[in-house]
Amino acid sequence: MTTSSGVSLAGLIAEQLAQIESALDAAAALFKNRFDEGASPFEFANGSVNDRALPVDYAGIAESVHALQRQVDRLLFLNQCTLLFGSPLSLSDVVTQLMDALWQRHQLAFAGLVLGESELGPYFYYDLRGVLDARRYLYKQCPLPLWGELARALVRRLDPEEPDYLLISHIDQAKRPTPEEFPWMPRTGSLMIIPLRKEAVAVGALILGSSRPENFLDIELRMELVEFAIVAAHAIISAEAQEEIQARTGQLAGLQLFTRSLAATTSTNRLIGTIVSGVAELMDASSTLMAFHLDLTNAKLRELLLAAPGAYSNQQLVGVAANDDASILLAKLHRILQWTIDAAQSLFLDPSQPLESPENLYYNESGRAMLAPIIVGENSLGALYVEAAPTRSGYDEEDMVVLRTAINTIAILLKQIS
Repeated sequence: MTTSSGVSLAGLIAEQLAQIESALDAAAALFKNRFDEGASPFEFANGSVNDRALPVDYAGIAESVHALQRQVDRLLFLNQCTLLFGSPLSLSDVVTQLMDALWQRHQLAFAGLVLGESELGPYFYYDLRGVLDARRYLYKQCPLPLWGELARALVRRLDPEEPDYLLISHIDQAKRPTPEEFPWMPRTGSLMIIPLRKEAVAVGALILGSSRPENFLDIELRMELVEFAIVAAHAIISAEAQEEIQARTGQLAGLQLFTRSLAATTSTNRLIGTIVSGVAELMDASSTLMAFHLDLTNAKLRELLLAAPGAYSNQQLVGVAANDDASILLAKLHRILQWTIDAAQSLFLDPSQPLESPENLYYNESGRAMLAPIIVGENSLGALYVEAAPTRSGYDEEDMVVLRTAINTIAILLKQIS
């Protein structure tokens, strides 16, 4: 373990052991000289030899021993945290255990852990300690203004010798951070924000506070907290990877069940409803909408769509929704649905933001919602919209692959309808 300043815990321990060894060697040499001068072991044991004649730095040895004890204690604490690497625990359990260990070891006024992606976020609260009504903030988005303290802490240091954390010794004097950034934070004391990094890229941060100003000026305390942040980052990244693997395994199993349920559908009249509800379950979606051009040349498919429970049509599109009102979704997404069908292109969207004009669209690698075209034969006839449930962090490229695989199965069935 090495801090950003290049000082390692193992190096400190080795240095202190060397100091103790050197002091003991000096003491042994002095004792040997006295023996050579004729003093007997009995005289040493009974204090007959004047201790002042032996210039041994007993206080220095004792201090080195105490310092070594402190470093070994730190090492044991960090080793306890490293046991979480590769554990079968969920991400939330790993975060809880890490924060439990930190909270019990240090007398902090508050402590928080946020997780997100890169310097631009978004970031979400995964744990808060010492905060009144902490549940109000848990799993909610943490503001990340570019002028804020969290943003400053997350930015990668160009100088490898520069400490990789942000320190405010007097919150009240600095008038930082502002209440808009951390509304739950006391306006007095001291603050330390330490980024959690994966290959130099921020994936989270520890937000630590003390009721005492200048609490974090102790270099040993800062070193230990930075070491802890390194350990915590590795444990969290490991837990996230395991959850991702489990999620993908579950998604593949769900895709298999989805395709089997479609194959088992004997009534074409129930096919559309089975598709929409099946996609909603497969993608863990709070809203799902399947929309087609109203002027379908396939009369049988057009008839099935219009007859499906909850179907709604306007002048151009007909839509069938799950867990939502088709008319509302169709009105909200009309232009973007039309663009997706005409361009036969997939999209990631953020439903909480105003939908951009199709002429100004640009590609995202993730989002809270996905849109993908339904291509039957050679023609793009419709589109499928899914919006992530609140319990999900969102969708990414892997989710888009699953959705488009499901759509390919849907297209095969729709092509068979004549």
